[in-house]
Amino acid sequence: MDAATQQSRRDAAFQILTTWRLDPQQKDQLLDEYENVLSVLSIADSLYAIYEGDADRASRWPSRPNAAFGGQTPLEAMLSGDCERVRKYLKYHVYNA
Repeated sequence: MDAATQQSRRDAAFQILTTWRLDPQQKDQLLDEYENVLSVLSIADSLYAIYEGDADRASRWPSRPNAAFGGQTPLEAMLSGDCERVRKYLKYHVYNA
């Protein structure tokens, strides 16, 4: 994959994190690893599918406490290193809803 494609994906993930109201430090933390960039994009796609295109509802979900993450918000789980866990949780709900 070329650098331009990676940067384009990173920019898209940055915009998603902006809609989720993360501060600059949190954005940098999540986007530090390219794997997390891909997870953020996948999470956003899954939320869009689950909420049938309702961007407002989809953007609120990451900041709501969730029993699946021990009462943490999905964002807290992601910031503690569990981006992949959040991604898999949502993918399961997309395909098994």
